[in-house]
Amino acid sequence: MRLIIITFALFFFGALAHAQVTIERQDYTLEVGAQNKSWTVDFSNATVPQDGEGVIWDFSSVALEESFLVNYEASSSPLFPESNITEPSFGSFLGGLAIQESTSYNLLSDTAYGNWGLIGESVDIPLAGLTGGAADTLKALEMVVQNVQPRNVIKFPLNYGDSWSHNSSYSIDYLVTVAAFNLQGVPAQQIIQDSAFYEVSGYGEVILPNPLGADLEPVRTEGLLVKRNRIVTDNYTLGGQPAPQLMLDAFGLEQGETEITTRYFIYAKGLPRSAANILVDSNGEVISFNVSDDIKQFVSSTSQAVAKPVAVKAFPNPVVAGALLSVEMPATINNGMLELVDAHGRQVAVWPVSGLQGQIVPLSLPADLQAGLYLYRVIENNQEVRGIGKLNVVR
Repeated sequence: MRLIIITFALFFFGALAHAQVTIERQDYTLEVGAQNKSWTVDFSNATVPQDGEGVIWDFSSVALEESFLVNYEASSSPLFPESNITEPSFGSFLGGLAIQESTSYNLLSDTAYGNWGLIGESVDIPLAGLTGGAADTLKALEMVVQNVQPRNVIKFPLNYGDSWSHNSSYSIDYLVTVAAFNLQGVPAQQIIQDSAFYEVSGYGEVILPNPLGADLEPVRTEGLLVKRNRIVTDNYTLGGQPAPQLMLDAFGLEQGETEITTRYFIYAKGLPRSAANILVDSNGEVISFNVSDDIKQFVSSTSQAVAKPVAVKAFPNPVVAGALLSVEMPATINNGMLELVDAHGRQVAVWPVSGLQGQIVPLSLPADLQAGLYLYRVIENNQEVRGIGKLNVVR
C-alpha cells in the first residue's frame, strides 16, 4: 500500500510540474493608453520553438539588441465602429520595394484581441534606380482595409489545443509613372489574398534574456505557444489588366507569388503582449525575434549576476553520427550536464558532468543522429549555462 501511495504521489507531483497553462482575459494586461516597451533580439543563435507538452523553450543564450516603444490609443475612426483600441503597424509591398506605415484598428474584448482593419499612409517611391528614368515614380495611395470579421491574434480563455483561422482579400492601389513604358500616372493594383491558421501547439516554460541586464539570471515563466501559419498570395494589374511580364520583370515580381511564414507567440500571464514573438521563413530559418520588456516582472528578487557562457571547443567538428566526440569542459563547471539539442530545440542527448573542470571529455554520439547543425551546452546544476557551442553532424 505504501508503494502505491508513493507511486501515486510521484505521478501527481510530476503532472503538476507540467500542468497545462490557461491565459484568461484578466491575464492579458493590454489597455488603452498603454505604452509597451519591447526588445529586438539577435536571433543568429535562435532555434525554432518546439511544439508539445511540458516543453522548455530556452532562449537564454540570445542577446537583446535595441528597445522600441508601441503606443496603444483609443479608436475614433467612423470607418471602424467596432474598434476600441489602435496600434501602429507597417507592411512591405512590391517584394519589399518600400514600407507603408499604417494604423491598425483593433477590438479588445472579453473573448479576444483582434484586428478589424487598417489605414495605410500614401507613399511616394522614386524608381530611377530600377528604371533609369529620373522622373519615374510609383505612388502608393492611402490604403483602407476593412475586415468582415476581426482577425483575432489571441482568444480568451486560451488553452493548449485551441485553434482558429481567418481569410481576407485586400488591395493596394498605385499610380505608375515610367517614361520608358509611356506610363504617366497609370493606375495599378496589388491584390492580396491573406490566409492564417492559429494553433495553440505547446505549453511549458520559456527562458528569456533579462531586460535588466545581460549579466543577470535569465527570466523564466510558464507559457503557451501559439503557432500561426500564414500564406500570402500577390497578383498585379496595370490599367485594369494583368500587369505585363516586362513590367513585372522590371520590379522583380511574379503573378501569383506566394509567401509562406510561421510566426510563434509565447504568451504568459500578466503581460500586455506575447513574452516572445518569433518569425520563421519557409526554409525554417528564424528571421525576426522580439520580446516584451515586461517579462522583467518575473525576475526573482534574489536575482544575481552570473557568468556569461564561454565558447566550448568540441572536436572533430564536423563529426560523424555515432562517432566519438571530445569536448573541453569550462573551468567554471562543477556538477551538471552536457546537453545536445537539434535545430528545433529538442534535446537529443545528455551526459552528466561531475568534477571535470577544464578537462577534455570523450563522449559517444548517438548513432541515429540526423545530419545537420546542433547546439551543445554545458549546464550547471543550478541551470546556469556555463558553456555553449555549435556542432555539425554528418552521416
